[in-house]
Formats: sequence, C-alpha cells, structure tokens
Amino acid sequence: MRVLAAEGSRKFTARLLGARIGVTAGAIYRHFPSMDAVIDAVIDRMESLLFEGFPPNARDPIERLRLFFRRRVETIASNPDVSRMLMSDHLAHAARPRRAVRIEGFKRRSRRFVVGCLREAAERGRLARSVRPEDGAIIVLGSILRLAHVTSRVGRQTSVMAQSERMWSVLEGALRRRTTRRHKEEER
Repeated sequence: MRVLAAEGSRKFTARLLGARIGVTAGAIYRHFPSMDAVIDAVIDRMESLLFEGFPPNARDPIERLRLFFRRRVETIASNPDVSRMLMSDHLAHAARPRRAVRIEGFKRRSRRFVVGCLREAAERGRLARSVRPEDGAIIVLGSILRLAHVTSRVGRQTSVMAQSERMWSVLEGALRRRTTRRHKEEER
C-alpha cells in the first residue's frame, strides 16, 4: 500500500515493490500470481483496516458516531496510506472497473452509516434541529478527511488524536440537540 501510494500505479511494478521490501521481483510472484492480485490484496487490506469493528455499538446514535469518528481517525493516523489511496487516483488507474466500484463502495458504506446515525438521532429528538442528517454527514466525513490530511503532512499520531478529540467535541456540540430539564425528565 505504501509503495503504491507513494509511487502511483504507473510505476507500481514487481521489481519496484521487491526492491522496496527487500526481495526479488520473482519472490513477489511466489506469493501473488500477478500484480493485479497484489492490487486486490491492497484493496482487501484497506477494507479490513477501514471496517475493523464496524459498525460500532452504542445505544445513542451520536455516541455510535463518535466511536466511528474516533476509530476512523485512529486508522488513518496509524495508516496514512489508506487515506492517500482513497483520495488519490492511483487505484483508479491501477484498478479495473470492479475495483473502482469496490473502493467507491467503501466511501458509500461509511456515508450511509453516518447519515443513518444522524437520522436516528433526529428521530429520537437528539439531533440539533438546524442540522439535516445529510449535511451533518458532510461535516463529519469532511472532518475525518481534514484530519487525514494533517496526518499525512505531520505524521504524529498523538497530536492528530488530540486534535481529533477536540474536533469531535466541536462536532458533537453542533450536532447534539440541547436538552432542557423537561426534556431530560421526559427521556427518563
């Protein structure tokens, strides 16, 4: 993933990959039947990283969203090449149409989850009245992308995680409906 993200699909060869990981090009083909299979393995790895522990479990939909946000930022902070691959055209060039559809599916799956949490929050009266679920999803997912950009530039996971906690606090303040004492009593 790192080599493909750094070099792009046009330069992604068994020879280059072997040189970067310290083996011969022939050794690559002992583990994979083709470079297409290597790219499939990269996409499989991205999926396993992005969707490990997915969907998060919590009764409150905004808490579920917080868990998703935190997990996704941790994943990107630990594996910055994941976001580079999702946001670049490297896989689009290297990927056959079915692979491109699969990668777009990762994005759609994440968006559906976020919108679903926000819709559920709205139905339960927990989403701020001024926030439409689709708009809230743009803000949440955009914040994750911004943090991914910071990660790729800075590369310090701890500072990114601290920033993500602060960002989530702001997001939650904007998303969560303020409850009055009467509201709290009604919920009980």
